[in-house]
Amino acid sequence: MRVGLIINPIAGAGGPLALHGSDAYRPGAELPVWAAQRAEEALRALMVSCQPEWVCGAGAMGEDLLYALGIKPKVLGPRCWPSSAAQTRAIAEQMLAQDLTLLLFVGGDGTARDVLDAVGEALPVLGIPAGVKLQSACFGVSPRAAGALAASYLSSHARVSESREVLDLDEAALGQGRVQAQLYGQLRVPVDAKRLLQGRKSRSEAGDAVDAAQLAASLLPQLRQGLHLIGPGSTTWALKQALKLDGSLIGVDVVLDGALWLRDATEAQLWELARQRQPRLWLTAIGGQGHVLGRGNAPLSPRVLQALGRAALTLLITPRKLQALGGVPLRVDCGSAAVDALYAGPVRALTGPREQAMLRLVAA
Repeated sequence: MRVGLIINPIAGAGGPLALHGSDAYRPGAELPVWAAQRAEEALRALMVSCQPEWVCGAGAMGEDLLYALGIKPKVLGPRCWPSSAAQTRAIAEQMLAQDLTLLLFVGGDGTARDVLDAVGEALPVLGIPAGVKLQSACFGVSPRAAGALAASYLSSHARVSESREVLDLDEAALGQGRVQAQLYGQLRVPVDAKRLLQGRKSRSEAGDAVDAAQLAASLLPQLRQGLHLIGPGSTTWALKQALKLDGSLIGVDVVLDGALWLRDATEAQLWELARQRQPRLWLTAIGGQGHVLGRGNAPLSPRVLQALGRAALTLLITPRKLQALGGVPLRVDCGSAAVDALYAGPVRALTGPREQAMLRLVAA
């Protein structure tokens, strides 16, 4: 069997810089390592039980990693740095003629759109999550999960796949204070019976904003004292609105004694704060997916989270969002197994004024 691999080498690189994606990221001479690390984690999980032939992009788009793992692949296209969306699409188009059993790609929603543009539903594909925005339903819940699902699919005689959504951030909804996705198209993805695939980001229910506003109002006395890191999302956005801050809907803001200190903070800024002071951390889960860490809050890197400690975390989740998860566990996938384990376990979530629920965070 033959498996294709396309790595977007700059996927996720803009996250720590609070760029909310790779479009505005300007690569330097030094190659980012994040996407390659995520790819390696997935491939090691896959190769526990499968040893396929590999076809890949040149250089950082797959060739370098496979050679480092002791694999000699068939290489498509020339080496090129920095890489581009057009190059991803060109390699994906060449994959159509390679008699592949499965195509793996490494990136975020933007890379998923490029792969969709090139192959449509002509090939079964699977995304290894490495981007900043990961709202589409074609990614594993973590690189390890993607590797395990790929191995299961390749080892199966049936090899059943289904159409899953590729989503795009709805800029109009963002302008109205809602983090919402819109459908871009569909990719054909291996069927998942073990919840190794993430769901699509769900839309906020009509009453969600009211629930979040009431919860935020009840927390104002706490928020007006001390140092707070307030994460992205519609639920935490209600905290920023209650404080009347010009905060970021999709970024991590720093609040001191109720006033905005840093809007859309970078990883480096949060690291300085986390190791010198003891801020509280306010987060919510992504609707429909359940990720609390590792999706949309990249400035909260493993070293920042380790310095903050688990005791700093307060989780907010409205009853409607909790119900919409339908039993999907709350997940942590921050890029470090040790820090994922640090944050895993039972967690008390605030669901409304004077209401809370005991939930469980699991390492994805």
